[in-house]
Amino acid sequence: MTTQNTAKGAYTAMTVTALQSLANDATDPFAGWQSVRVDDQSSVKALDYEIIIDLSTAATSPANDSAAYAYLVPWMTTDGGTTWISGGNFGTTTLPAGTEGTASMSDPNSMKGPIPIPYKVTSQRLEAMFSVLQMCGFVPDGWSLAIRNCTGADLGTGCVVSYRAITETST
Repeated sequence: MTTQNTAKGAYTAMTVTALQSLANDATDPFAGWQSVRVDDQSSVKALDYEIIIDLSTAATSPANDSAAYAYLVPWMTTDGGTTWISGGNFGTTTLPAGTEGTASMSDPNSMKGPIPIPYKVTSQRLEAMFSVLQMCGFVPDGWSLAIRNCTGADLGTGCVVSYRAITETST
């Protein structure tokens, strides 16, 4: 008899260089951050991914929306991983790139989400946890994240965005 078990991989920290110190932006189009694309097609082939976001903030009072927003961009590969098409846009003429960096985004857009991360107290850490399956309804060939900051405070230098694959094993 075979037993199926859920297995959780190790957390992988994403590069967040452009997220560190991301300024508050309450004007559409918003300045934001985009992550590198995570490829689920070539190796992991996970059932889902857990994502955790932990953002530090400057000592500034809440303003504007009093929240940061996390979005998921699904990706499809047309040839096994060389050519990628984003399944969501930023609502601007700039498309997701699949590389870590800045992003100009608007609302509405066609990304999945957002997950609002409330900022209600000065110097509050912003934390959220969600899954790709929760955001997208399925696990696409690849995915990336986008975050915009409308808290009233600039983000600090202690920001962390991590994920881990959830797979199934047989014993």
